[in-house]
Amino acid sequence: MNIFIDHFPSEDEIANELLNRIKDLNQSVNISAYKDHRIAGMASAESTKIVLELLDKSDIVIPVVTSSYLTKNEKEINNKLIEISDNQNKYLIPLIYKKSNWSSNSWVVKSKVFPNDGNPLSELNDNEKSIIISDLIRTVEDILANKKIDSQKKIIKKTPVKQKNNKIVFISHDHDDADFAELLKLYLEKNKISGWIDSERLKIGQDWREEIDEGIKNSVAVIAIMTPEARKSEYVTYEWAFAWGKGIKIFPIMLKQTPLHPRLESLQYLDFTNRGTRPWDELIESIEKLLK
Repeated sequence: MNIFIDHFPSEDEIANELLNRIKDLNQSVNISAYKDHRIAGMASAESTKIVLELLDKSDIVIPVVTSSYLTKNEKEINNKLIEISDNQNKYLIPLIYKKSNWSSNSWVVKSKVFPNDGNPLSELNDNEKSIIISDLIRTVEDILANKKIDSQKKIIKKTPVKQKNNKIVFISHDHDDADFAELLKLYLEKNKISGWIDSERLKIGQDWREEIDEGIKNSVAVIAIMTPEARKSEYVTYEWAFAWGKGIKIFPIMLKQTPLHPRLESLQYLDFTNRGTRPWDELIESIEKLLK
């Protein structure tokens, strides 16, 4: 697995922190972590060539997004980032580091960004920064764990499943589990399955139940991420209960050990409590069967 932290020299400090944190994951997975090679005094064409080569060979790309990064990058690099954002075998994880007009760049908008709300990391306090960086590293760790399992099982890539009537999978989760929900959505999309997370659509003033009802009714299945927090959540309970009443397939995922609601106990849940042995394949295959 190759990881490229793409940044301008002025962002060396945060890039080095990410680099060191990722290297700490090297105990169980072979990782090649790269820094940016935009060297002071290097000819632009030569520098661009190096960056493009690193982008090509990397499985995970973490751009450190600033105004300079977005405006001074060569057109070839921007096009390559767009290409990566559409590549089902690569992961693009932008870190919004300084204030910038990032929402006008399609490759950023289509990616899972950190911080999740899109506010610049540099404007947060030290504790908030630490939490965001840890969340990003956990996401990288989850991706690496999934890739390692795929490699061990020598999985043969299947022909993508065509979805009937553009149906989607509704992801039900407590807000404390938002990072895993985003990872789950990303993983579904890498397998040509559309995921729907309510936080993406709901706006202030909207009737959340009406929006949730429509989202679930338009879904082929509901994945209920179960944790102690989700067990107590009115939203999560409402979502899977509504799906149950509509006869929509429910896939409980046990992310953290917690007693299931008596009604959900009759369903076989998928155990995701162990990060290294999460049954992603079983989940994907079960959803694919519904889409055939």
